[in-house]
Amino acid sequence: MGNICSCCSNGCVDESCDFVMDQICTGWSVSGGTSQDIYVATEVAVFGSGYLAYDEGTADFVTFRFLNGATPVGNTLTVYEGSSVAFTSMNFDRIQVTVPPGGVTDISSGQICITPRYQVECDL
Repeated sequence: MGNICSCCSNGCVDESCDFVMDQICTGWSVSGGTSQDIYVATEVAVFGSGYLAYDEGTADFVTFRFLNGATPVGNTLTVYEGSSVAFTSMNFDRIQVTVPPGGVTDISSGQICITPRYQVECDL
């Protein structure tokens, strides 16, 4: 349970909100020249932290984008083969990986591990 302050014309109203926290870790694999969602949250805006890894493939790097609907959230993250990047981001509902063009049999793979936090209920 957390408290946030919602402002209105009459001043500040204290809201009590419940937040849920999960931990999700999974692998991903995407062919060259393709973008794919590797994390999707339905009907909630996520606050999350974790890491994105690019383990192996024929491309030198892949890119990750955080999106809220079709709107990018923050900057694109570039991750080189054999490395990873830690992140903290907010107000997104999906994470997308893009692999640069290559042959359709050129598969790149890695991991995502995210601890999402999202609001499930607020009382005014």
